[in-house]
Formats: sequence, C-alpha cells, structure tokens
Amino acid sequence: MINRDAPELRDLVGNFGNSIVLRIDVAGRPGFREVLRRVRAECLAAYQHQSTPFDRVVEAVRPHRSAGHTPLADTMFSSRTSGIGALDLPGIEARELSVHNGTARFDLAVETVDTGSGTELGATYRTELYTPETVQRLLQHLERLLTAAAEHPDTPVDELPMLSDEEWHRIVHGWNATARPELLAPGTLHGLFEDRVRSDPEAEALVDGRHRWTYGQLDAAANRLAHRLARAGAGPDRLVGVHLERSAALVVGLLATLKTGAAFVPLEPSWPTRRIAEVVADAAPVAVLSRAEPSAPHWSGIPVLDPTEDDRATPQDGDRAPVHQPGTLAYVIHTSGSTGRPKGAMISHAAIRNRLPWQAQLLALQPGDAVLHKAPLGFDISVNEIFLPLSCGARLVLAPPGADKDPDALIAVTAAERVNFVYVTSTMLDAMLERPGIEAAAPSLHHVWCGGEVLTPELFARFRERLPDSTMYHGYGPAEATIGVSCEVYRGESRRTGVTIGTPNPNTRIHVLAPGLRPVPPGVPGEIHIGGVQVASGYLGDSRRTADRFVPDPFATEPGARLYATGDLGRYRPDGVIEFLGRADRQIKIRGYRIELDEVEAVLGRHRAVRQAVVLLREDSPGAGHLAAYCLAAADRPATQETELRDFAAERLPEYAVPHSVQILPEFPLMPSGKVDRAALAELPAAVPVAAPYLAPRDGLERVVAGVWAEVLGVPRVGARDNFFDLGGHSLLTLRVQAALERELGRSIRVVDLFSHPTVSDLARLLDTPESPPDHSRPDGTPAPTATGQEARVERRRAARGRAAARRTSHGGGSRT
Repeated sequence: MINRDAPELRDLVGNFGNSIVLRIDVAGRPGFREVLRRVRAECLAAYQHQSTPFDRVVEAVRPHRSAGHTPLADTMFSSRTSGIGALDLPGIEARELSVHNGTARFDLAVETVDTGSGTELGATYRTELYTPETVQRLLQHLERLLTAAAEHPDTPVDELPMLSDEEWHRIVHGWNATARPELLAPGTLHGLFEDRVRSDPEAEALVDGRHRWTYGQLDAAANRLAHRLARAGAGPDRLVGVHLERSAALVVGLLATLKTGAAFVPLEPSWPTRRIAEVVADAAPVAVLSRAEPSAPHWSGIPVLDPTEDDRATPQDGDRAPVHQPGTLAYVIHTSGSTGRPKGAMISHAAIRNRLPWQAQLLALQPGDAVLHKAPLGFDISVNEIFLPLSCGARLVLAPPGADKDPDALIAVTAAERVNFVYVTSTMLDAMLERPGIEAAAPSLHHVWCGGEVLTPELFARFRERLPDSTMYHGYGPAEATIGVSCEVYRGESRRTGVTIGTPNPNTRIHVLAPGLRPVPPGVPGEIHIGGVQVASGYLGDSRRTADRFVPDPFATEPGARLYATGDLGRYRPDGVIEFLGRADRQIKIRGYRIELDEVEAVLGRHRAVRQAVVLLREDSPGAGHLAAYCLAAADRPATQETELRDFAAERLPEYAVPHSVQILPEFPLMPSGKVDRAALAELPAAVPVAAPYLAPRDGLERVVAGVWAEVLGVPRVGARDNFFDLGGHSLLTLRVQAALERELGRSIRVVDLFSHPTVSDLARLLDTPESPPDHSRPDGTPAPTATGQEARVERRRAARGRAAARRTSHGGGSRT
C-alpha cells in the first residue's frame, strides 16, 4: 500500500509504502468476476488498517520464522500505474529507467504496470529458487490466464487455460510419443518362454539352490502340470490360485497355469490365513497350487494340487494350445484396499508382454546372464523377476528362503551365481551398501533396478561410491499399470541434485493432471495418471472402484482407452522428465510395501470392542517410519487390551501392515469441522509397543541383546521374554540389530536367526553357542568369492566378544551404562 495518509508526510521525500497481507477466499470454484469482487471487498476492509506497520502484524501473529524467508507470505503481487507522465525540462532529455538493487524481499514478486497503452508484466525472484526460464514461463502462463479471464469472466478460474496450444500439444502428445508397434505383436506371456525353449532347450533356465533346470526340462514339467490343471477345470477365462514358496515348483506352477489359458492369482504363503481366505473368496479360483493341507478351511472346497507330486497318469509333456484373445488375463495381483479388503488388479498378456522385451533390450540381457528372484509372490515385481530372464534366454536364480529380508544372503547369492540384475527397494539397497561384502557382488552386478520407494540423492551417491561400475535404473509404476511405466537410467554420474522417475516407457503414457483431467505446466504439482497398453483391465469383481480409478482417456485416439488415476503426485521438469512428490491420498509405502491406511483402519474397526480407529504413519526417529493405531472403545462392549487389537490385526493383515503400536483413547481430538484432527493425534506421545509382561534380563548376554533392542526400537526397556516383532520390530530393523550385535559381541550373526529366535532369551541362548564358520560355497560346490579382509574382520570380532560383554553389563528401566 503506497500512500501518505498523514499531513506531516506530504512534504517528505521518499517512498512511503507498507505491505498488506491479504487472505482471499476462493472456495466454491468462483469465476474471475467473482474473484475480483472478493479481492475488492478484502482490500477495502484492509485499507482501514493500512497504517499498521508490517512488523507489528508479524509480532502479533508470531508465525514460524526462518532465515531467508519473509514471514506470513513468500509471494507478493503489486499493481500500479506508471503515473509519472512526460517530464519536460528545458534543454534536458528525460526518460524513465528501471532500477533494481539486486535483492529480493520475497521468493517471488509479480508486478503489473498500467502504461496507458497496455499492461506490462514483470517479476522479481530469488535466483537460488528460480531460473530465468522458469520465471519467464510463469509470466507467459499468467498472461494466458488473464487473457482467458477477460474473455470468459464467469468461467471458474480453475478451468481457465494457462498453456498455449503449442505447449499443450508438447506436454500431452510430445512427451508421450512412445509408440513401439513391434512390442504389441499378438502373443502370450508364456509364449515368450516357449520361444526360448524352441531356440535352445538345453540352455540353463533355472537355478534353485543346488538344483539346475534347462529350458527344456522346465517346459516339460510345466506341460505335465498344465494337463493336471486342465482336468481340474483350468482354462481360458478361469483363475488358478498359486500358494507356493519361492522354488522351482513355483515357477513350474506359474507356467503351467498360463499354458492352460487361465490366469494365476498369487496367494503369498506368509499372508495371514484370513487374508488368504479373502483373496480366495474374491478370485474364486477353479483350483489352487499349494503344498499346504488341502482340507484347510480357507480353500473352501476348491481342488488343491501339489505341483511337486509325480503324476504318472499324465506322461504328456507337449505344449497345450488354448486360444488367447486380445486382452486375455495373465494374472490378478491383489493390492491394499481402502475398504479393508484387498482389490485384485487384472493384468493382460498384452500388458506384461509389452514390458518384458523392452526391459531385456534396455538391460542388454543375453543368454547366460542371470537375474535374481527374491521378492515375495504377493509383490508384483516378483512377476517381473521370474519372467524377465525366461523371456530372453537368461538364467533365473532363486534367492534362498528369507533372503528377501537379509542383505548378506542377497549379496552371497549374487556373488556365488554371478547375478547381473537385481531389483531392490531403496531401503534394501541402503542395507546392502552398508555390508562389508558388497564388493564381492560387484564384478557381475551390472544392473540395479531401484523401485517401490523414493531414491534419494544421498543413497545414489553411496551406490555410485560402492558400485562404481553398475548402472542404476530408477523405476516407477503401480501394480495397476503392470509393475512399471517409467524409468530413469543413471550411467556413470557420481552425484545427483535430485532423483527423478524419468519418462514414459514404450507404449505407455503418463499425464500430470489437475482436477478435471487438465494438464499442468512444468513445475506445477498434479496427480499422475497412466495410460497405454499396460493399464490394468480394472479390479476383479469391483465395478465401483474400477469406475473410480480407471477413467476415460480424453487425450487418446484409440476408442475405449482409459487412464489409471494413481493418487500419486508428480510434476514435470522443463524437459519432460517427471519428479515424484508423494501420495495425494492416504496410501503410503513402508519398506517398499504399499499400504492403504484406510484398509488398516477398516480391519481394526471390525473388532467388536472398537467404535472407531485411526491409523497414522509416525516417524519418531529418522528412517524409522511405522504405523500407529488409535482406537475409541465401543461403549456397549467390554474393554479390550491393546495386545488383543494388535493380534486381531495380525490375523488379517500382512506383517508390514500391522500397527507398530495401538492406543485406546477416551476420545479423538477434533478439528472445527468435526473431523478427526490427525495432526493432533500425531503430536501425542508415542505409545510403548505392545509387549509381554516384563521380566528383567537375567545375565550379561541377555542384557546386551535387550540393550540393543531398546536402542533400535526406541523403547524404554526390553525384557527377557519380549518378542522383537511384538515390540514393533520388522524385517528392516533386524538389519540394525544384526549390525549392532555384531559390533557389541564381535561375532557374525545371521538375520534369519533373528526371525527364528525372536525373544531376548531365545536369541541370547543361541548366541551363547559356538559360532559356525560362514559357508562361502556355491550351490555347485565350488568356492564363492569373499570380500577382502572378511576373515580378518571375523577374527577381530571374536577377539572383541569378551570385551563387549564386559563393557555392557546393566540394562533396565530405560537406562544403560
């Protein structure tokens, strides 16, 4: 506000200006005419206080302050007239000059100047935040917006265009010019494998521990099982459940299912029985492949076939040839659902066939190269891990049981089998890079695909330091879009200021859209929508959720095309590369697993003693994100304990989705709107995770274990009977425990031992036994390479064992010495 409202100021020289902070209500999607009316009313009301110094306002409001930022607002808009007019001085030529002192009070200040013949737009900005190109583009968008507002003053402002026709076409079509017709040739997923069988049936296809299979052997076994499945009712438009641990039998079972024309439905063996029952009820498979008890109630009378049984009545091992139509399903993968029940994304043969040959070409995989399979079957990347090598003639190497949680085991099998390609989450990559043996895997590990979580620049720098000759691939894509739809390739760079998810893969499209499916300019956040051949057919048996997430594609030329609304936020860089910004809804990821917070709340809400449940992601210490549940007890039900609620959730949810802690509250904090104030819940003191009745550690070794657990889990005390996982531990925290105990005790510890001995007393008893030498042999009996100096480190740890135990001798009540 520039004015001289006091008589004593009128003859003083200088600029008398005061900043007025305005809060404009733009609710209700008003048009530009209505916005102007609201701005006018707000300005007139603010003029009554125009003499109040800005610093007094800041003092009264007391906002959060930080160096380098203006309080209350970081953006300024000003409008003025040139006002000076012609300056006529005898013998002097005068003209107006624009003078700038080289500083910026605000992050961005936009100014309009009415020159009489038109309006000029200008901006002042912080150069550490904006480039000249970004600001120039912003002013062009503002000019386009104001022009459209003048032409259509009653159109809602959020519908007015900012993009020029040329820019719109570049963003919508130019950045999605991904056509690769050769990848769309008719065929099936297993057809890619059968092509390799015909090409070289004696080539090694599968490594499962000490057992090795050729392509011909694997194909014959799958054909025999396919005939058995067909007799059980498997065929086109049918589903077959696959409930098998990572093994050769699993691979045979998947291939056999596809050969019948049916689609497979993963039933992860580690899931709780109730979740398996829910997926079985949702999918209604005609048969299940499993080694579990056929009479188990969750099979509901469905035929259960053990793929390891030798069916002597079915000697046929030739290919079956069912008819596959375009769009025939290959598999149905169930993901977390907001209603408390999992939802099955239906993926076609065309979708997965589009991805695999492209990926094999990108990685330059050759026959004899090795790809590691370690992901749980219920995780969609397992499909990629299994079928990528089998589609291009490479070797599929199965990680041993438990290796998906154990970085040492992953490194060992990678080194022993000379694995060329692994897929890992950022969390597991971080753990692997911390291990002293990672150099042993480096000679063969040419490709590391990182996905499922955000890859930070810091982690990338460490990756480049530890594995300088490996190439990093940062992928993005939900299960509803067939594993992945974009990829950024990092070859040779040592550092990145930011890590992106790249550009769309072949025959896929990615749009960053505002509400109403409107493309946004570069730099503006929007919801990521995915189109193209890899989009799922929808959710199995759920037309409502399918219609909500799979919407007509307004940008496509092919009839019936749809976009999948991911719920992820992203933005374009000026070159079309996409940055991932997180979730727009309440779906989160922990340790690479996608979790619908609404699903966890719905499951807890089914308990008879719970009236309402709220689940939040808490991070009480850096890198230790976990789920915290808050419950209101039902008034007409008997009281319940937190342990009962956590057990109830554990019976119905995967391990990674079970709340770390549960609190029963008398009431929830509410916002003025009456909604639960989730931010206030997050401010409550962290609950002590559910644990067994306390029994103090009884000897020095138990006290060491208890002390390490307390430090890693962030709990005040740990007793001898306490279970690591009941206290909120999970697979990735076991890595911290492993490293800490190795430092304290001077001996090597296997991660799998932490799972099989989850209480303090059990683990201490195990650690009190003599240490076995590490097994560095390959499955074929030949020695595997070891990291330089590994044996010496083990000996030093053994020598330090006694000193560590003596140094750490007391623990209880949250204190340690």
